[in-house]
Amino acid sequence: MEIKFKNNVKKGRVIIACSIMEAELEAIRKDAKNVEIRYLEQGLHRTPTKMASVIQAEIDKVADYAKIIVLGYGLCSNGVVGVKARNQPLIIPRCHDCITLFLGSRLLYQKMFQKNPGTYYLTEGWIRWKKDPLSILKDEYIPRVGDKKALWAMKMELQHYTDFVLIDSGVGDIKYMREVAKRNAEFFEKRYKEVKGSLQYFKKLLTCNKEDDEFIFIKPGEHITQEMFFL
Repeated sequence: MEIKFKNNVKKGRVIIACSIMEAELEAIRKDAKNVEIRYLEQGLHRTPTKMASVIQAEIDKVADYAKIIVLGYGLCSNGVVGVKARNQPLIIPRCHDCITLFLGSRLLYQKMFQKNPGTYYLTEGWIRWKKDPLSILKDEYIPRVGDKKALWAMKMELQHYTDFVLIDSGVGDIKYMREVAKRNAEFFEKRYKEVKGSLQYFKKLLTCNKEDDEFIFIKPGEHITQEMFFL
């Protein structure tokens, strides 16, 4: 876990976010005062049953001094269900996964999903952390089960996807990201596309309050439920 502090925070806003969005958040936090950002390991979404306890432990660490806590997560396969802040309000984006954050809009994500639900998205963070399918295949699957089984397993995971889409949020080395994303698309025989991302939703993590309907406002002691994301 990596922790980044701003102005020696004593009481203020604490953002607990997936490290997959570190580049975007660090690009916009320069003028944010009294903000602390704590990044958690990016693979939590792959074990949603363990995700809540890890996030809860991080919330509890800042409970004595945070004025408000904001999560840089969506519903994430119910991975945040049950999480609560005991001493202060908790705010979480009203979205199902982090792709909405990278696109900057719930409406845009909904439109893109309806148009093509078989889309596998890649961002700067996924590529930098080598969590694109090709890297996972080579670094995780093949050493564990060998070439043949590993390739079969990854192809099964991707069988319902038709497109690899790179989200360009304006941060990172786009030339390198494009190269990796295209290599994935070619290897797994998927169509390749690029879309322009936005930092707008990330900026709101630094300023959002209960008046913003892009977020869910949770009172102290109240826990996150799945139903909150469907209101």
